[in-house]
Amino acid sequence: MGKTAWALLWPVRCVLVAAVPWGISSWMLGLEQDTWRENEHGPTIVIVLAYLFFCLGKLVVYAFVRVRWMDERTSTARWVVFWAGAAVVVISSFAAGGFGARDAEQRILHDRGVTAAGVVTGIRTHTGDSGAPRQDGVYVRLDDGRSLSVDGEPRVGSTVQVTADPLGKVGPRLGRRPAPPTGQLLEVFLVVLAVGHVMEASLVCGPLTRKAPGTTG
Repeated sequence: MGKTAWALLWPVRCVLVAAVPWGISSWMLGLEQDTWRENEHGPTIVIVLAYLFFCLGKLVVYAFVRVRWMDERTSTARWVVFWAGAAVVVISSFAAGGFGARDAEQRILHDRGVTAAGVVTGIRTHTGDSGAPRQDGVYVRLDDGRSLSVDGEPRVGSTVQVTADPLGKVGPRLGRRPAPPTGQLLEVFLVVLAVGHVMEASLVCGPLTRKAPGTTG
């Protein structure tokens, strides 16, 4: 009975231990989206660096607790799960941040973007690794006389529609005002992030099986 109870309790302990770091991760991702939405790239970089230090400190705390205060010998498999969880957390955090920033920009253009017609007047290029210039966008002159730089590859001289943010917080895009973001990919990566935190927390939550009190052998 004791072994069964411990086996049932083990995942609960992992979830409880992982709840705090996952909450902090979600909060910092929300801050990152807010700063990105306001086009404040400096604070965004600070938040990303702070999150990296948070992830590093969390790993050090888990490893210290495991080595210093837990009696059971830690198997290689458990360390593998721990470090795999750390990789999942970092990758899913950056993916969630990227998709969150994309959704924030799409939300701004949906809520207050203004669509206008214009003519493509030239191409925008950048120098690639090979040293040869490559097209990565076009310049568009709107009917009101403004000139915008947008991503895309319509031909020079063609008439296009461009949606721009009147406040200039996000860059303009070709096409009409976008639909509101669904946020589905962001939600998926937040779930993956939670799984990664649980994998990390498993290091300090005891073995998967444990002898019941009073048993021998």
